Amino acid sequence: MTWLFPLYLLGAAAIIGPILMHLRRRPPQDRVEFSSLMFLDAQPPMPVSKRRLEHWLLLLLRCLALILLALMFARPLWRGEETAALSQNHATLILVDRSASMQRADLWPRAQAEAARLLAAATPADRLALATFDRDFTPLWTFSEDASSASTRTATANQRLQQTRPGWASTDLGLALVQATTLFTSQPGLTGLKKRIIVLTDFQEGTRLDALRSQVWPETIAVSLHRLDAPDSDNLSLSLAATTTEDNNEDDNTASLPTSSPRRPTARLRLSNTRDSKAANFTLAWEKGGAEAITGYLPPGATRVLTAPPIADESQARTLLLTGDAWDFDNRVFIAPPQPRPVHILFIGDESTRNEAASPLFYLSRALQQTPTLLPTLQVIPSSSATSIPAETDIVFTSGTPLQLPLAQALHTFMENGGMVVTVVEDTTTPAILSTLSSAPAAAIALSPAAPSQDYLMLAQVDIAHPLLRPFADERLRDFTKLRFWKHRSLSLSEAATPFLKVIASFDDRTPAILTSSPGKGTLILLTSGWHPADSQLALSTKFVPLLYGWLEAAGFHNEPASSLLVGDAFPQEANTQILTPDGHPLSQSTALTPGLYTITGARTPSSASQTQSPSPSAPISPGARTPPSATQTPSPSAPSSPGARTPSSASQTQNPSPSAQTPRLIAVNLPPEETRITPLEPNKLLEFGLPLDSPSTDLTPSPPEDRERLATTEQEGRQRAWLWLLTALLLLLALETWLSGRIRHPTPQPTYS
Repeated sequence: MTWLFPLYLLGAAAIIGPILMHLRRRPPQDRVEFSSLMFLDAQPPMPVSKRRLEHWLLLLLRCLALILLALMFARPLWRGEETAALSQNHATLILVDRSASMQRADLWPRAQAEAARLLAAATPADRLALATFDRDFTPLWTFSEDASSASTRTATANQRLQQTRPGWASTDLGLALVQATTLFTSQPGLTGLKKRIIVLTDFQEGTRLDALRSQVWPETIAVSLHRLDAPDSDNLSLSLAATTTEDNNEDDNTASLPTSSPRRPTARLRLSNTRDSKAANFTLAWEKGGAEAITGYLPPGATRVLTAPPIADESQARTLLLTGDAWDFDNRVFIAPPQPRPVHILFIGDESTRNEAASPLFYLSRALQQTPTLLPTLQVIPSSSATSIPAETDIVFTSGTPLQLPLAQALHTFMENGGMVVTVVEDTTTPAILSTLSSAPAAAIALSPAAPSQDYLMLAQVDIAHPLLRPFADERLRDFTKLRFWKHRSLSLSEAATPFLKVIASFDDRTPAILTSSPGKGTLILLTSGWHPADSQLALSTKFVPLLYGWLEAAGFHNEPASSLLVGDAFPQEANTQILTPDGHPLSQSTALTPGLYTITGARTPSSASQTQSPSPSAPISPGARTPPSATQTPSPSAPSSPGARTPSSASQTQNPSPSAQTPRLIAVNLPPEETRITPLEPNKLLEFGLPLDSPSTDLTPSPPEDRERLATTEQEGRQRAWLWLLTALLLLLALETWLSGRIRHPTPQPTYS
């Protein structure tokens, strides 16, 4: 044990004070003569040398309090042998940037060489760690490995660094520095060492530092930033600004039936030039041709938004290439072509009514039109021959035709396998048919045929939180005052039917308007009034098309185009699908991802509308194109790490014949736009976040011994806090001394006797 301030131990000599005060006895100053004592002989006072101490416990407490006070100010310190040995050395973390911008020129080889030199310059007694970072923090050599295998540090750490290459993710230096501090605090045996982090990076403008705002930087950890500069900053960058569709409906308060041809998507690109660039002339063209190239002039520091040149064949994966500068890591943008997913819809009814304006088929066939993401195909079969459902069918509609028991049984089997059935309750529908469809007891269902009435009904209660009615969650579609129903079938349910059928919309007379059930894996939707003009105004309103596509979404066919993904984003994970890399290999956690076009394929199983499944995010992705793997391979949750297009593949063949196989589709993954801002920042930018910056020197020469010793003892004593325990004991002693002193000065009065 040692003392941080040993001179304060001399204060323990103050204990002589209480001892002298206890030995001192002051003789009485006032003398009172008593007549009864006149015949007694006077005794001389007791000499000081023969006086005895009284109240030993009180004296002991007072002396011990002074000793504890001296010990507390002397600040005791217990130091182990390991700490004493390490206090003369360093604990250094070498942090190497491996983001996409480090692919320029020779930045990465220079970073590797500099890290190797720092490793070789350290002594065996030093503690070193090595890590790389982009948007994530990846340790290559830890302090614990260094403590147990310091002799193999240089060879092993250099080998791991040589096997690492720059990726395609963005740069998050702030997060890397925050996570680096945890390596110092979580590793024992670093107490007393001079701690610092050496960062090897190009420190470009797109570097994220926001994570540094969330914590106070430790004063004992210094940061040395070594900025690696490219030979020049002549860089033109290309990124995807937006993807829109032509002929957008500008009026959000009106709705119309989809057009017969899908709207063509248009890509808008952001073209930028660095401030100090000497390159200004550029050429923008499709990598494989197919359209006339765009040439132009972009001055340094300028940014321009361009529309991608048209291409004749939009069915192929497309890559836009920018030329005219020295660095091509950010000169490609991948754009996935329009890929509408096929939806096989079956209508049971009369094909001849397709062009009759009063029939349900007339409005259904015109509402289900191709969109940029969906390709509905409508097949019509008569109810007389509909004894089984075609294997490729996804959704079945019935309206205006009586349902027979064999057809109801076929529809029930179809729903048990995951299909969706939308049926209108007709006058000829019986409780037995509804019982077969929904599995509810027939005795619990009561039906009344529609009676002619001069009045109309309106929707009064709509469960907009239900997945089947999710489009009505939009306030613009929530007004039902103009939607009128002329004819409906009154349906009532007893308590025995409520577990099987749920009312999700009701009329203003409190009778059910829309009911739903979940037989097996599928979904049943019952409408008590049809959508054609003879029954209601639904087909002529702005609610019909959103309602239909809401049902398609609940069945697993989303109408929203997939957003453009960036390197590091998560792929949407879907059941029975797999993601393939641009070169056609299955995407796994160990796959090095790049920008491009990734492929997603597989067998789609329609999900029940009553059980919505949120996609589980996969690992971060990067730009690039992926091709689906074979059907026997299992899907991997990894995501791409580089730009490109990916295509998912089937992980397994479903045994359900009803759902159709999902068409392989491409997902474009591009480089994060912030990574293209390569203009270097000044290292002093880190001072704004309170980081103590060392000089940019890479020298590992240790500081003077006295400074290291003082740093070690101060840090370890602050962690032990032995003075705090001494102060606690001192306060307890003083409290006990005060109580005991009061007891002595005020003795308990003795009882008197008469």
